[in-house]
Amino acid sequence: MKTRQQEQVSDFPYGWNKGDTCVMITNKAKKSTCEYTVESYDGRYFGVRSHTGLFHRASPQRLFHSKEEAVAALEQSETPTQERGGMTFQ
Repeated sequence: MKTRQQEQVSDFPYGWNKGDTCVMITNKAKKSTCEYTVESYDGRYFGVRSHTGLFHRASPQRLFHSKEEAVAALEQSETPTQERGGMTFQ
């Protein structure tokens, strides 16, 4: 008899299950993150709940399995130059 872990069955897409802990970036400049509990998926957004009990909806691209993974994704998205209003700052 196979167990749920052996079959690798997920409740939701992208490998998330109800009750999983995910990490989201809350402040890009400070590289701050916060942990949330995955509760639902409506076909477009995940429903996640913070440790304070607040419910949020988040796109799959914002959910990470660890803080290190979230910070690494943030560092990859940073570019050496930033464009603002048609001007380039270096």
